[in-house]
Amino acid sequence: MTYNDIVILIPCHSLEDFPTELDEKDAESLLNAFAVAWHPELLASSRVIPSWHRSDEPPQFLTDRLLLIPKTSEDWLPYGWIEEAESNGATVVSGKIERDEMAEAALQPLNSEQEDSAHEVLSDDLVADFYALGLCYIQLELLTRCMHHFSSLDEATIQREAIAAADAALANDIEAARAHLKGCFEVLLENRERFYPIDCYLLDLCLLTPESVDDSLKQSIAAERPLNLLITADDLETIAEKDPDLIAHLKRSCQSQETEVIGGDQEQIAIPVVPVESVIWQLQSGTNKIQERTGRAPTTWARRRFGLASLLPMLLHRFGFHSALHIVLDDGVYPDYEQSKIHWEGADGTILDAFSRIPMSAEGAASYLRFPQRMAESMEEDQVGALMFAHWPDVKSPFFEDFKRIHHYAPVLGSFVLLNDFFQNTESSGRHSSYDAREYLSPFLSQLVAMRIPNPLSRFIDHFQRYDEFTAGLWFHTISKAIYGQTIQDASLFKIEQAIESGHPDASEEHLQNAVTSLKGFCEAGIAKLADVILQGTEQQQYGVLLLNSLSFNRTVVVDLSEFPNAPELSDSVKATQFDDRQKKAVVEIPGAGFVWLQPAQSPPEHPKVNVPIAEPLLLRNEFFEVHIHEETGGIAQIKEYGRKPNRLSQQLAFRFPYQRNISTTGPLGSWDNKTPYSEIREVKVELTCDGPGMGEIVTTGEIFDQVSESTLATFRQIFQLWRGRPILDVKIELDIQTMPDGNPWDNYFAARFAWGDSTASLTRSLLESAHAFQGERFESPHYFEIAEGEERVTILNHGLPFHRKTGPRMLDSMLVVEGETKREFRFSIAVNQSFPMQTAKNVMVPAGQFSSPVGPPRMGDSGWLFHVSASNVQLTRILDLVNHEEGSSQHTFGVSTGFAVRLIETEGIHRSVKLRCWKSPVSARQRDFHGKTIVELPIEDDAVLIEMSQYEIAEIEIQFEEQS
Repeated sequence: MTYNDIVILIPCHSLEDFPTELDEKDAESLLNAFAVAWHPELLASSRVIPSWHRSDEPPQFLTDRLLLIPKTSEDWLPYGWIEEAESNGATVVSGKIERDEMAEAALQPLNSEQEDSAHEVLSDDLVADFYALGLCYIQLELLTRCMHHFSSLDEATIQREAIAAADAALANDIEAARAHLKGCFEVLLENRERFYPIDCYLLDLCLLTPESVDDSLKQSIAAERPLNLLITADDLETIAEKDPDLIAHLKRSCQSQETEVIGGDQEQIAIPVVPVESVIWQLQSGTNKIQERTGRAPTTWARRRFGLASLLPMLLHRFGFHSALHIVLDDGVYPDYEQSKIHWEGADGTILDAFSRIPMSAEGAASYLRFPQRMAESMEEDQVGALMFAHWPDVKSPFFEDFKRIHHYAPVLGSFVLLNDFFQNTESSGRHSSYDAREYLSPFLSQLVAMRIPNPLSRFIDHFQRYDEFTAGLWFHTISKAIYGQTIQDASLFKIEQAIESGHPDASEEHLQNAVTSLKGFCEAGIAKLADVILQGTEQQQYGVLLLNSLSFNRTVVVDLSEFPNAPELSDSVKATQFDDRQKKAVVEIPGAGFVWLQPAQSPPEHPKVNVPIAEPLLLRNEFFEVHIHEETGGIAQIKEYGRKPNRLSQQLAFRFPYQRNISTTGPLGSWDNKTPYSEIREVKVELTCDGPGMGEIVTTGEIFDQVSESTLATFRQIFQLWRGRPILDVKIELDIQTMPDGNPWDNYFAARFAWGDSTASLTRSLLESAHAFQGERFESPHYFEIAEGEERVTILNHGLPFHRKTGPRMLDSMLVVEGETKREFRFSIAVNQSFPMQTAKNVMVPAGQFSSPVGPPRMGDSGWLFHVSASNVQLTRILDLVNHEEGSSQHTFGVSTGFAVRLIETEGIHRSVKLRCWKSPVSARQRDFHGKTIVELPIEDDAVLIEMSQYEIAEIEIQFEEQS
């Protein structure tokens, strides 16, 4: 027999209301019907191209017709119609989903009359090209309507070419068949260009991990079609160890620009809830490893895991990236305005091209139903029409293969391109998308709890503690080398830094333990090394302690002088002392990037008598403010300055239940119900444990109590310490928990609750070591939270605790314990009227260096500095090696030069002109990017390098000195 017509019954009235939201099986069946209808045997038999018809009013003339009924269309048909159609001579294919079974059912009547079935000798590859033509035909028809155009397809030409191609295929003339197929695709391309006459693009994004590598990846690379591989450098290294041949093949493909590796991170660490130096290290190490393995440095940054931040454009630009994917492939909150190409403007004003359209799944059939609508949106709204398909290497979808076959014949639905080519060769929209930090929120806390990963909060605290200890030790080691003109980086320092960075908050237990082990003795060795430099040539045999400051600003620290027989004399450096039976400590101010020498007094010094004691029951005070302890909650009743000043901050501990509860309260005026999700405090005891002269300390204990079940949820102990000469209150919290939180960590937790008086106060938090606003209830802030009322401000210093929830216009919960957390001791500090909170946060988190010496003081005096940064909102974080100037840069003629580089970070979002001084005068300076390329030559004024620091900028400044002969 032969067919005289091929009809697909669609589950709609016309192509205008063609369904776009079906489940996977229904979508697959519908699209496969349009693909199978173009099988060459069916075309050769019917001598016409397939048509469609609405299912609720099926065709009446049925003899010798092939009717393809997708699964989703069956419910639209009149009752008993299929049986009636078959009795009237039609061939009905229904209930089929997969392409092969649908084709077999459609071809069976044709082949039953032939002894040698023609379709058995047809090339499967050629038949797949016909299927791709069928899919392309319906996709273009739908796209035309989504673009609000009438179809003007030259059906006569495409029918002639399609039938000729089918005849050639059956005659086994593959070359002629493909030539006629190409003619069909060119007709379709011409039709598309009538409503969209410029190029449109398709981006193949393959997500790659070591576990997903298989033969399909090798085939994709060998296919010589544009392929974008998203992979971390760490995963690339793992694959290289297991399959070096694959990496060699990948390298050749990248160098021939058929494949592009995108990404750039060494690992997918928890950006932005990590130190900013960790982000820099990840990019530095990642880009170097990818270039080493593929022969090309990545130029487009992307991640599978959430990792967007407003500082990224500046960091990426200085690592040589020209573009990024501003999309999230797992979870998290971010500004998801969809456009194929935007100018992503970072917090400092750096602009990076970015792709922000959410990718389509290459695996799911439903994606291809939505393709015409999604592409039409891009064509109408974007400067350049483009869509991205994301997938793992082993894609089983025949429709994705259809799209690649379509691309081979003609770019009807878009040209597959590499991301580098897309960003470099297409016009930008000119749209500036300036997203600030308040528009991003990471999903890390919820993910850690959901995956039952232990210590979802303290893993971040521990990482910041390790990192602060490492950076302090690194400073002592590197400044010692810089003073002697030695190379800064060496194998031992690199190995320790690699161990610290590999021990990030998401690392395995093995890497965490390795990070802890690598730090043993590291900071102490650096302190000893720098102390030897400072104390060199000292002849006096006077015992003392050398205090070293690894931070670039003056800091006031509490130091332990337990080896001193007597307290040091009060001086400009020594602000207060507390020498008693319990402790021997002092408050000392150390110059930025400098040192102070302390030695004990010959006899117990007589300190000035103070009329007002530093501590009384329920009260701590110093020259800056006073702290009132609440006798009913065991927390802070108020922190206030002297005079008629209002309360600045209150605090107590609490357990938050996941829902509001009715609490019956009885008072002098009667009983009433109060709705609250929070617990109460009872059985509070307050003890004054130290009343001066230098330090005041109050300890409170009590129970966190469930008012409904009348049970104890936890007991607590809080220690409040206040020193003279230091505008910071230190709070230590100890919990003994009987009932653990369970479930959503943002709704059920133990917390330190803070409250302030002014609901209109300006609120600022830290993120990547800089100041940012926030919106909504949930936010991250590992260093501080600042409440500013005009010129008055109070700062909560978090000591690395990252996750917080604002529970009202004047209240904040800093989460201490959620499900899976085992840490029970926590620290907070509260600072009053400190203008640069990042300095204050670093001051309480980074340990000062302390070296006991039998000889001293240093020859240059009791105190001194090695660097001086003139702007308080700019911090010096690292000392680095020089790198070779790029070809064509100016060479200085002052004789043989030596020097080093430093890294600066602006922390407050304020532009500043900065003067940078060090222990000797420079002869030249330049600002470079993170690969060593010169950004600008910098002027020298007297002994200072003049630098313009834009808001939130991270700058590397290279300084050279004239070498003394």
